[in-house]
Amino acid sequence: MTDTTTPAAGRVPRGAHRRPRTAVLAAAFLLLLCAPVPIAAAASDGAAETVVDVTDFGADPTGKQDSAAAVAQAMRHAKTLSGPTRILFPHGTYQLYPEQAETRELYLSNTVGANQTYRDKRIGILIEDMHDVTIDGDGSHLQFHGLMSTFVAIRSRNVAVTDFSFDVTAPKVVDAKVTDAGVSNGHAYRVLSVPPTNGFSVANNHVTWLGETSPATGLPYWSGVDKMRYSQTYDPAAQRTWRGANPLFNNVSAMSDLGGQKLRIEYSTATAPGDRGLVYQMREDTRDTASAVFWESKNITVRGLKARYLHGFGFLGQLSKNITLDGNEFRTDPASGRSTAGFADFVQMSGISGQVKVTGNVFDGAHDDAINIHGTYVEVTSRPADKKVLTLAYKHPQTAGFPQFHPRDSVEIVDKRTMAPVPGVTAKVVSVDGPSGTDHDKSLTSMTVTFDKAIPDTVTAGNFVVENTTYTPTVDISGNTFRNIPTRGVLVTSRKPVVIKDNLFDGMQMSSIFISSDAYQWYESGPVNDVLISHNTFRRPAGPVILVEPTNQVVDAATPVHHNIRVEDNTFRTGDVKLLDAKSVSGITFARNDVSRLDRESTFTAQAKNPCPAPGTTTEVRATATASTYSTPLFSYRGSSGASINGNNFDNGLNLRADLNATDTAQVTSDEVVQGADHILPLLPSTTWTSSDTEVATVDKSGKVTAKAAGAVTLTPSAPSQLGSVTGVPVTLHIGGDPSSSGCTKPLILNTDDWSVVRDQPDHRAVRPTDTLALTPTGHGFLWAGQNSARNVLLTGAGNGTGTTTVKMTGRTTRGYMEAGLILYRGDNDYIALQRKHNQGAPTLTVSTEHSGSPAEPVRIPDPAQEDVWLRLQRTGTSVTASYSLDGTNFTAVGGPLDASWLGDARFGVLAEAENSSAADTPFLFSGFTTGDVKVRFASEW
Repeated sequence: MTDTTTPAAGRVPRGAHRRPRTAVLAAAFLLLLCAPVPIAAAASDGAAETVVDVTDFGADPTGKQDSAAAVAQAMRHAKTLSGPTRILFPHGTYQLYPEQAETRELYLSNTVGANQTYRDKRIGILIEDMHDVTIDGDGSHLQFHGLMSTFVAIRSRNVAVTDFSFDVTAPKVVDAKVTDAGVSNGHAYRVLSVPPTNGFSVANNHVTWLGETSPATGLPYWSGVDKMRYSQTYDPAAQRTWRGANPLFNNVSAMSDLGGQKLRIEYSTATAPGDRGLVYQMREDTRDTASAVFWESKNITVRGLKARYLHGFGFLGQLSKNITLDGNEFRTDPASGRSTAGFADFVQMSGISGQVKVTGNVFDGAHDDAINIHGTYVEVTSRPADKKVLTLAYKHPQTAGFPQFHPRDSVEIVDKRTMAPVPGVTAKVVSVDGPSGTDHDKSLTSMTVTFDKAIPDTVTAGNFVVENTTYTPTVDISGNTFRNIPTRGVLVTSRKPVVIKDNLFDGMQMSSIFISSDAYQWYESGPVNDVLISHNTFRRPAGPVILVEPTNQVVDAATPVHHNIRVEDNTFRTGDVKLLDAKSVSGITFARNDVSRLDRESTFTAQAKNPCPAPGTTTEVRATATASTYSTPLFSYRGSSGASINGNNFDNGLNLRADLNATDTAQVTSDEVVQGADHILPLLPSTTWTSSDTEVATVDKSGKVTAKAAGAVTLTPSAPSQLGSVTGVPVTLHIGGDPSSSGCTKPLILNTDDWSVVRDQPDHRAVRPTDTLALTPTGHGFLWAGQNSARNVLLTGAGNGTGTTTVKMTGRTTRGYMEAGLILYRGDNDYIALQRKHNQGAPTLTVSTEHSGSPAEPVRIPDPAQEDVWLRLQRTGTSVTASYSLDGTNFTAVGGPLDASWLGDARFGVLAEAENSSAADTPFLFSGFTTGDVKVRFASEW
């Protein structure tokens, strides 16, 4: 086996690195099979670079044999060389199993802490005590097996890892897609499609998921049962991923393996599941290792990788300096049938100095945050007699075992309650007696640190934490794409300058950017002093989009934790969420941002009074809001100062309100935002009209239409906004059309003479022919227990809230705490209702009451299996009786009469609500609403 050289120009062309095999064999014979001898050549920078070809050590580029031992041997040989070294994987496919991979005892931040079960890590590519080394994949694919790290750099410098893809054959995550769902023989069922590499077995109505079988032991590398310990849901159509309940294994009555990686589950309930097409991502929650580790290393660059799955944890930097991740793709191979690309976070930088640079990457499909950059607080646990000594401890169970300080490192001691540094203490470390990170000879959770000066007596055990301020980086996060992340896009706490710019955050389910400093839960440390968030696009975000929330228990604007945060020149395309929530910040600017609604192209719709006027006649058109104004305040400041909101452009229907808590009103300046009171921009401030053919019809700015000649014409409304003109949904008129044709039907609208709406949300309600009202659960919440966030509570004044009211309701609840039904409503905190309620998968027909904000459910019965149910509330004197029917004629009481003396002047109504929105929700249909003998129509014509 022989090492070869690179051409002077630098990178090795495919095929150009290999010497003839006869020469290799001859050299091997002459050297009596001794270790390979490197042959050096001048690299492009003038230094000598040696190429180590892993195939010369037995690695198999055809992908047929295990290459782990050969790669380990090649890396050991490369470690003996002097000068720059390139470890080359000639283009091909390489299999790497854990049994013959390198093993090291390592303790890693944010993983399994001090748990000895997982102390030994299997490592595919180990870069240890090396410098000036490049791992060159040459476009190859590395297929990993079992539970192992892909590559680890320990005490190394000037390391580049480039140009390959990698995946894990059977990830410790099961991405089960609901390919079919319905009701058969009175039982609901689902059919799940399971990725081809995930094995499973079925017995006793449970499924056991099986990892890949080890060729050494004949046993699976891992196993789990049913939904395992953690689940999240992925919607491929909506391109969203969220954490939430997993209903797959509730009320199971039968389970069978259909073959072809299909699993059928039948249920004891008869409600058809509404989750066809969704993918449930299920896993155990042990972070046994990290996919890649940079440990006490310097100048690390990872570029051009396709990371198809990151086992255990993400790319972890730990007590290292200068890390660059550029142009990588963190997402699954679409051909794999999987959607999960990361077991937890994608990138975690824990205690890094120099610079962290994350540029031009795609982050898609994690089970936790995409990027988290922080230090680690260790808590003061005792004060030895020596005033210069503190005993410190790791406090989070996932973080332990590695050194937190080196001699000469600088520290900051912080009061946990205020998160303020102890004044006048700029101590440096003299010595550390604690864990090494690579063995278990000492305590893995505590350390004794000696400093160069006495620590004040005010620093007491349990009340203070210590941060290594030497290991805090400047941060550049630019040009990345974040999507299908169930949590946050970027978490960052570093006292050095931070730039987050030119990124796309799409569909984050928590804050897109989160700045904390935490001395109570995760112990992820660090104030920020200079953060620029600029030229990013936030699309479909959850709120608050940008959250600044340190864990200080004492909030005082005079002693802020964070300083100097600028949110400038960004684009927000958002739903009804908060943009910025800033706690304990001095100096925070929100300037020159464009904030538009997600639904801005469909917030209003054109309607024609007569869709088919005759030529020579006139009619009218109008624009009607088909969406709701947003009620959520855009800004919140808690214990902050020096806040500015200026020069921004806001869309129609947004609430330009800033809530202040422990923040002086003089400390928040704005050219438009109002403090502490709603300031909702009109959804439809004014309307102008455009005709597609003025020869057929013209329309003036008031909406008067003059029909001129037979033909079709489209009339389009538009409205002004700070972001420019907004176009509504147009209407088509058929001039001279047959009035009896379907295209000439006059529009139906809500009968506002008899009905009013509490917190109207027009896009979730519609009036249909045959006088039917369709209400889709809005996802804003409930009236229950003072939440008072329910929308589309439709109330009628007919009957004055007395007598008997009946309505036919079609539809059953499908998820969460969804509810729909009939209500006798005095106010948000005073009502009696008869509703279908889902109760997290145990549907009931429920009588609900709330009196002065105190809720109760005096009666629950099993929900009838059929779609149609007639609901009735009868108010007689001071009592109310609830009943239901399955045929509209024969009614059954649901419990006895209820005291209603406190209801006073209530009104009858209907509602349909849920705790969050879902594209899969179908509307509940209400029809035949009667009070006494009088039918109250839902619909009217314009």
